[in-house]
Amino acid sequence: MVLQPCTWPAAASMRAPGVLRPQAQPATVLAAFPTALYLRLESHDEVLPVVGRRGLRLPTAVTLATDAPRIGWGVQPGDRVEVGGGTVRLPLVEVTVVRRWRPAELPFASVSSATLPPEALHALSAQPWLPPLNWREPARLLTRTLLAGESVDRQVAALVGAGPGLTPSGDDLLCGTLLALRLHRPDGELLVRRLWAAVAPRLPGTTSLSASLLTEAAHGYAWDGVLRLLWALLEGPGSEMATAARAVLGLGHTSGADLLGGLLGTLDAAVGPRAG
Repeated sequence: MVLQPCTWPAAASMRAPGVLRPQAQPATVLAAFPTALYLRLESHDEVLPVVGRRGLRLPTAVTLATDAPRIGWGVQPGDRVEVGGGTVRLPLVEVTVVRRWRPAELPFASVSSATLPPEALHALSAQPWLPPLNWREPARLLTRTLLAGESVDRQVAALVGAGPGLTPSGDDLLCGTLLALRLHRPDGELLVRRLWAAVAPRLPGTTSLSASLLTEAAHGYAWDGVLRLLWALLEGPGSEMATAARAVLGLGHTSGADLLGGLLGTLDAAVGPRAG
């Protein structure tokens, strides 16, 4: 008896790679977790996250309307699947796009009225539950180099791909920096462009997933919890800021702390006086 695949309705980000293209293409499973599946599209070297309701809704994700299938994804790293025509075809499951969603974009401060209150950065840095952020000082130094108009090539070369895992620590820092620089007035756009010019050529030196997240950060996109933290900082000290920071800290084993170190170190140098 041959089991027919189940069909799971899903929503695709407008930035989701591959799945909305008309032609199906092969993809390789990078990682399979209970709440998320990461697929590498071979033709464009892009990464498509497929996540359940409790998974991390990355800006490029296809999101299921429910939790991930109880039967499991039916695949493991290295397996080949098909993506395209509005469907992700797995051995036991067909994830079918029935609607689309548009991820939020963090605007540059130069094109908005938002200004980060320095007291917000001080208040967050003073929280007793905030752990030591090992990557905060490297982010601060990187940002100071950018602000001085000097080359960041050596610093970036030491960061891209630095550390183990699907999203190495150095890349998490750079994601935080690329996002936080957007709050710098009046030349955040120029700073992001300069930093990205140093990062982009080095993307082959890190994981496909991390390269995808760095690219999204350079364009102002990230997991919506990270953006909530930046918006909360713009509003000033308060419970929302603390709640959002705790949520970011909860990402992965170290990714949240590393990304937060990148955010706060950059804001220390670019937006407010030295903090923490």
